[in-house]
Amino acid sequence: MASSSKKLSDKEAKQRKTLSFRRTGVSAEAATVDSTFVPKVVVKSNAAKQRIQKAIEKSYIFKGLDKEQVQIVVDAVEEEKHKTGDVIIKQGESGLNFYLMEAGSCTVWILRDNSPEPIHIHTYGPGDSFGELALLYDAPRAATIKASTDCVLWAMDRATFRAILMTSTATRRDLYEEFLSNVPLLQSLDVYERSAIADVLEPEYFNVGESIIVEGTPGDKFYLLVEGTAEAKTKNQTVMKYSKGDYFGELALLSKEPRAASVIAASACKVVSIDGESFKRLLGKVEDILHRKKTEYASATSNLT
Repeated sequence: MASSSKKLSDKEAKQRKTLSFRRTGVSAEAATVDSTFVPKVVVKSNAAKQRIQKAIEKSYIFKGLDKEQVQIVVDAVEEEKHKTGDVIIKQGESGLNFYLMEAGSCTVWILRDNSPEPIHIHTYGPGDSFGELALLYDAPRAATIKASTDCVLWAMDRATFRAILMTSTATRRDLYEEFLSNVPLLQSLDVYERSAIADVLEPEYFNVGESIIVEGTPGDKFYLLVEGTAEAKTKNQTVMKYSKGDYFGELALLSKEPRAASVIAASACKVVSIDGESFKRLLGKVEDILHRKKTEYASATSNLT
């Protein structure tokens, strides 16, 4: 398991480095986003949508988008196929598309002022993405990208790219801030503190009957229920019921003991989770309230046999 984690970290580090070198020398101001823009929907088969979904899962740049935002990406992109040797992006030209690579490989070439011939600086493979710089900064293409094998790409136009990816963080924060402001537990926090929580929330989805928490397992997350209903069960009996705005999973984090009950989705659920470290860092002000819930839970389970 440790080696798998390291592999993922290495890949993310490589992709971060890739994004970093593509930003070298770009001094233009970031382009503004039209807040009224509605992303286009390109009709495609379910098989194509599944292929796009898999490509998105491999791409670092889409990490952090929730299910609804990923669906916007899936709907908006168009398939492009290129033969070996095709020029996909040409240095110095204006940028029209952002590209997500599904299959094949592409090479990146830069023509520098002091060099008579283009220099090969990078190779892209499945799951990589490119072309965002010119779209973000209204700058000319910083490099030429050629297909080194036959390639399958998913292209996103400039306006859709800006609307989805440039505003994804802001959209995510706005979405969860509204929800968090209506969670009774968090109403004593100020806007800044709720924003900090919104930034670390990870969305998770569960179907009816699926376990969100399993009794007896280590507790490493705190949960807030965004949509649907759920039930806490132990000894085959329901001890708590949860609906939108309720929270659970804090007891194991506070006591550092295994989960005291299972939490099962009673309907299709969307939850957002906070990891243990962020829980301690961000929820200190409401820890007294969380500790008081221990009494409520103890009362609910005291008569069980």
